[in-house]
Amino acid sequence: MEATMDVSRDLSARLMSALHLETPPVAVLWTTRKPEGVPRIEASKKGCQFLDVARFEKRVFYTDVDNHGDCKNGRYYLGLSKAFEGLECGDWPGGDWPDKGRSIFRSPVAFRRTLPYYAVVPSGTVRYLVFGPLADFPYGNEMGGVVVNVFCTAKAGLFLARAAVYAGGGVVEGPTGPSTCSMVMSRPLMTGEVSYTLGCFGFRQFVQIKPEEVVFGIPLERLPEVVENLELLLRRRPDLRQLLAEPVGQAHVCSDDEIRVQKAPGGVVA
Repeated sequence: MEATMDVSRDLSARLMSALHLETPPVAVLWTTRKPEGVPRIEASKKGCQFLDVARFEKRVFYTDVDNHGDCKNGRYYLGLSKAFEGLECGDWPGGDWPDKGRSIFRSPVAFRRTLPYYAVVPSGTVRYLVFGPLADFPYGNEMGGVVVNVFCTAKAGLFLARAAVYAGGGVVEGPTGPSTCSMVMSRPLMTGEVSYTLGCFGFRQFVQIKPEEVVFGIPLERLPEVVENLELLLRRRPDLRQLLAEPVGQAHVCSDDEIRVQKAPGGVVA
């Protein structure tokens, strides 16, 4: 366990330094085994709100289904319960806010057509979720499955997404429409892929995320590669390192050197 924490602490520090993160990455574990030596939080919240407890209060804790009473949607997407009546048919997502639904879709059928894009952890396959700052997280995938959530600016998110495909190519998908917990918690767990999202209405209402921020979900086993690629990218492109360091709200003004390099003819291999 100590070796796991040493690796997690190192990855967290490197990620925070490279991306200039304001809050630490948060690890989330899905498990069927009751965590030993980790306290159960005595609170009922939305699943996404537990990310705030971990990153702002620097606490490691576990939750069970009773802790997730404030969001029946998320409780289902995270695998802690079955779908409630009115969800999958779209009556609740398309129903009139506040008492008959959430009005996040114009009609029930619109939600039906979106449901296939949701990532859902099968109910009955998880009993506990453990949350905590990555630097202090005592578990790896041997206990179940771990996803690391990163809150960052959209610009930092660009670098994180490019780092995820730097060695192997491809794209990082950022589905927006389905719930945040489904897209950056359940989806990385179930697919093994890095994912991000602009959020959902509930996430933007109840989680302390800034308007300029997005959130990523990274499977724990992918994180060492992503961090290594990020650092390599910034070493190879010092101009991008300077771009990344510029503050939020300030538009980048390209320099004469940047224009010159952009116009360089490059080399041609015969």
